[in-house]
This record gives sequence, structure tokens and C-alpha cells, in this order.
Amino acid sequence: MLQVLIAIMVATGTVAGVVPFSETPRSASAQTIQTDASGTPTKAFFPETGHHLSGEFLQHWLNNGSFTIYGFPITDPVTEDGRVVQYFERARLELWPEHAGTEWVIQGTLLGVWKADRIRTKPAFRPLPANEQSSDDRWVFSETRHSLASGFRDYWLENGGVHVFGFPISEEFREGEFDVQYFERARMEWHPENEEPYVVLLGHLGKELAEAEKVDLKPRNMAADAVKYDAGVFSSRWGQAIRTHTGGWMGYVSTDALGIRVAPDSASEHADVIYHRRPVTIYGIVRGGDELGIDTWYDLGNGRYVSAAYISPLVAPAAPQTFSGTWVDVNLTEFWAIAYENNTPVYAAIITAGRGDRTPKGVFEVSYRVRNETMDSSTVGFPEGHPEYYYLEDVQFTQYFYTGGYALHGNYWTAEADFGRFSSNGCVGFMNVDAEFFWSWLTEGSAIHIHF
Repeated sequence: MLQVLIAIMVATGTVAGVVPFSETPRSASAQTIQTDASGTPTKAFFPETGHHLSGEFLQHWLNNGSFTIYGFPITDPVTEDGRVVQYFERARLELWPEHAGTEWVIQGTLLGVWKADRIRTKPAFRPLPANEQSSDDRWVFSETRHSLASGFRDYWLENGGVHVFGFPISEEFREGEFDVQYFERARMEWHPENEEPYVVLLGHLGKELAEAEKVDLKPRNMAADAVKYDAGVFSSRWGQAIRTHTGGWMGYVSTDALGIRVAPDSASEHADVIYHRRPVTIYGIVRGGDELGIDTWYDLGNGRYVSAAYISPLVAPAAPQTFSGTWVDVNLTEFWAIAYENNTPVYAAIITAGRGDRTPKGVFEVSYRVRNETMDSSTVGFPEGHPEYYYLEDVQFTQYFYTGGYALHGNYWTAEADFGRFSSNGCVGFMNVDAEFFWSWLTEGSAIHIHF
């Protein structure tokens, strides 16, 4: 069906476009989901357990191992003994507002201590003698007089250390089928039958405590201001994505072709089709129809939506060199041109570049500009009759930067699906809407850095 749709839109002359730089559109036909400064939704819903994560609990869960460390939430936040807490399969997290602004605003309950109280008589819980000292491969903690080594030590170090697990309160010992070790906030289990990173697993102490305390674990209905959790939608990389001057943040198409819809639902009418690695500017998030189990849709403005299932954060590749003022970094590996203001990326466009290493590499400057150009290859050594002869009228937003006719310019003769490739005679080609942006962004003398 997608191939048929593409063929229809090409045949009817539909051309995909991005939001012009001068606009800050918002679609009004769907309720916007609140996002934080990174463009990430502030409330996630987990259908697996019927509970939500939001606020400081969500941020802590995302930043400290998520499922691997804590598992699914099995309650929404509740108040117990005057403190807001939330239960997870492997933990119980507590909100400490008196520590706002520090990593200790969320702290794990001492579930390892709670669980170990029943088995404290085991030899593994006896403190080590005072003469036992740390070595390169075995650390002894003075706080608890217990040691940490090998795989458990590596896991402890790599996943948050004291902040997440607390100090060890036992040595390693055999409990049931597995070697285990208790920590103030957790119990680690050694599972040699698993492949990495699942050789070390954490006990479901949060669930055990909730059941022991008869906590209400009944599922909730999904809140109107939440979206279903998806690792891509809640990725920390959205915090690094390019921010535009129009108040949006940038992603790119991560599938072969993607329909832009007039409503946040795959059953709604198509407004356009965009193709692999095409940057898009996102102005908001709405909840809509499920696509691959994801109900998050990105608002591109002016009543246009794309499913978040097919969009990844566009984080600008590191520029080898930066310049003052407004300039452009042309990356021939990624086929993206990134507009910069001093050291800050503010916009990205997909490009075409020269076949056979024809695009010059290096640092250049815009030498002169022609708003509407006619390009005749006879002026650069390919006369009429030559296999590479071309004569192109109405070439928009041409900005020359190197002897021999090399320029940044609009490229209307290459199908959008063929952008992101080496296909030109050496110029850097843009879709016209992007060429117009760079025309407004650059001036004569602006730096252009072209590189792999």
C-alpha cells in the first residue's frame, strides 16, 4: 500500500515540505501532550501493569536503568507515612523534595535491609574482620564491613553504585538456585544461563513488599495527559536534538517512506509523503491512534502529523570546526547540511552531493548569490552533446562558493526519495524549501565547511 501511495503522490506532483523558518505553527485539531524542556512527554503509561510514571519519578527511572534496574511501575504515586512513594517490581522509590535539585530527590527504600532481616543469622551477613582490607579485585566498604567483587562489583559500578543500590550488607552466598548478594536497596542475583546484559538480575523486592503490605496494585485507566511508554519517544537523545529558532525540535525519518497525516491517526488522510533521513521540525506531541503499539504523534504544524514510531531525534554530528556568525556544516557522510549560529546548530536539511568525489571538501565562503539562476554545463566544460551536458532554468537560491560553478542551490529535478545520495555534478543540492532557508541564513562571506 505504501508503494502505491508514493506512486500516486509523485504522479500528482505532491512535494514534501518542512515548516518555513519564519513560521511557528501549531496545529489546533488535537490536544497537545505536555513535554519537558527536552521535548519528552512528562507522563508515561505502562499498559503492562496499568500504571503511570511522571515528574521526578519518571526522570529518575529513565536516568537510572529503567526496566533493568526497577522494572515496571506497579502503582501510581501514593502517600505513605507522610511521604510520596511509588512501587516498582524491583524497588520502592521515595520523593524527598527537601533534596530538590540533587540526585537524592528520589531515593530507593532500603528493601535489601527489609528482606535481609529475615535471614540475618546467615554467615554471609556477618561483618568482615577489621583486618580485611580492599585489594585491586575486591573492595571492602568500611561503612558496612562487607566486600564487593567480580561481576556484582562491575554491575554495581555501571548502574548507579551507592545512589541506586546502597552499600553491600552481605557477602556473596548461595540462596536457592542462585548466587546472590544483598545491598541496602536491592538483591543481586547471578544468572550464568543468561547472556549479557542479563547475567545479573535484581530481585523483585518492590513487588514482595507491596504484597506483604497489601498495597493496592489494581490497574488504572490511562490518563488523558499521558502517552504509552516507548523507549524511542522517551529517549534521552531528544534532549540533544537540534532546537530551531521557531521553537521546535528536530527529528528525522527512520523508515523508507512516511506519510504525513492531517490527523494523528494512520487512518486519516495523507497530506504528504517524506522519505528516509528527511529532517522534520516538531512543534508538539499529541496522543493518537496506535502505530506499532505507539500512540505518540508529532505535530509538524499546520494540521500535519507523523507517527513517532518512525521518527528519531536529530542530534547534529560533531562539527570538525566551528565559525562565528551564521554558517553551514555540510556532512557528506550523513548527507545533512546543518545551519549553525556560532557553536549552536539550529536547523538541518537533507542534501544531494557530487558523484565520484566531485564535491570539493574544505572550508569555503559564499562568494556571490543568484536568486533565480540558469545553469548551463557548457560554462564549466561540458558542451552540448557531451554525456554530462545539462541546461537548467529556474534554479532557486543559488549560493556559489568555489571556482568552477560549485554552489549550494535548490534541486527540483531530483526526486525527494533520491536525496541523501551522491547524484550531482558536484554542487550541494537542497529541496527548494531548504534552499530558501539557507538563502535567508547565509550571506556573502559566510563559512561553508564540507567534509565526510
